[in-house]
Amino acid sequence: MSLTELEARTAEVTGAISSAKPGVRHLHLDALHGLVSEYALTGNGIPARLRQLQEELTNEAIEARFDNLPI
Repeated sequence: MSLTELEARTAEVTGAISSAKPGVRHLHLDALHGLVSEYALTGNGIPARLRQLQEELTNEAIEARFDNLPI
């Protein structure tokens, strides 16, 4: 994947995440993981904002998992 294609895909994925309602943003985590992997494969490094977003969504996914546990 070229860098231009990767940047377009980044805009698409981050746009979907930013437009998602709170509480369901983590559902885009798989797409974000794929995007981060593509950046790693290019050898250009992973943008810090994507690493930060990946960490945030991972935390949201963990919280969502525990929100559904019966007490």
